[in-house]
Amino acid sequence: MICIISKNRNSKKGSIALISLLIISAVTLMLVLGMSDTNISTAYQHANTQANKITYYAAEACIEEAMQRLEEDVSFTSTTLQLDSNTSCSVTVSGSGPYTIATTVTLLDYTQNYQATAEITASGEANNIDLQSWKKY
Repeated sequence: MICIISKNRNSKKGSIALISLLIISAVTLMLVLGMSDTNISTAYQHANTQANKITYYAAEACIEEAMQRLEEDVSFTSTTLQLDSNTSCSVTVSGSGPYTIATTVTLLDYTQNYQATAEITASGEANNIDLQSWKKY
């Protein structure tokens, strides 16, 4: 009879240990999943921030290129520039006095649109272009 009682006690201790292990494992799993989700979100935010910076500077370069071409030839209307293997921009110029320069920058699958307005002043045979404004839209 003593053997039976001690087997029953060991069985209860084993059950409690197993349940405790399962609870601790579940809590640990939830913590790990929560931390990995946070890391993934942070990585996406970082990638979007980097893409936003790159497209901003690419748009600035493309608008400057369009302004230079417009200064040299007032009939300039559009171009597409391949800035590197992953980044391109297309520029469209419309209007006359002030000119509207629309730029679409594509970095892999990330796209941003910018618009600038510029005015040309003629000084003899030379044209000078003045950037009045530009914004993301």
